[in-house]
Amino acid sequence: MKVTASWLYQSVMMSVVALLLASQAFSVQATDALSAEAVKALLTDKTVFARHEKGRYNFTNYFAADGSAKQLTDTGERKSGTWHVASDGTLCVTWVGDADSICGPLAASSGGKYKRMRVNPRNLMAGSVHIATFERFENGNTQGLE
Repeated sequence: MKVTASWLYQSVMMSVVALLLASQAFSVQATDALSAEAVKALLTDKTVFARHEKGRYNFTNYFAADGSAKQLTDTGERKSGTWHVASDGTLCVTWVGDADSICGPLAASSGGKYKRMRVNPRNLMAGSVHIATFERFENGNTQGLE
């Protein structure tokens, strides 16, 4: 294959456009993100019924006021860990036994639902991906998660 200056220029320009589109998509997500105060008000001492987007399973989380977190999946798996909200509104959850915290913004969606995003700590250029949808909220630990 013969590489010409025109072909090289087109390839470089297509790469630049792809990077700009990816960064624009990330900035749109970032501007839709809830503030730290809004995330804390939404989650503190609440049971959250959610759907994992990639794994296609349902789960329930309890976010205690003391920063502890509990989870029960629809397959019966139980997890415990901690949660906190950074000053920029980033929600971080660390489950016992997991190497990484799951951190990212929370963004309002339609019908009172919220998109739980995750920033990949090993590839910050990839931006945030939608990992779960928080569908319903109840005050307190209504499911007795321990």
